[in-house]
Amino acid sequence: MWFVFAGMGTQWPHMGRDLMTLDSFRESIMRSDALLRPYGVQLCDLLMDSKDDTFNDTVNSFTGIAAIQVHSS
Repeated sequence: MWFVFAGMGTQWPHMGRDLMTLDSFRESIMRSDALLRPYGVQLCDLLMDSKDDTFNDTVNSFTGIAAIQVHSS
């Protein structure tokens, strides 16, 4: 099953944090987090602990967009 969310993702503050309450979303994010950590990307922290200016950084923005828009379960 694929969940796809239209838009850039970062225009909805804390959307990723809210979606983390869904088991399938959280499990998918945690799998991605484990794969990305060796490269210095902490996806779970990015979604759960973001500040107002976190997504001004292009890497954070596009990582967040990809994580929220498409994930598999």
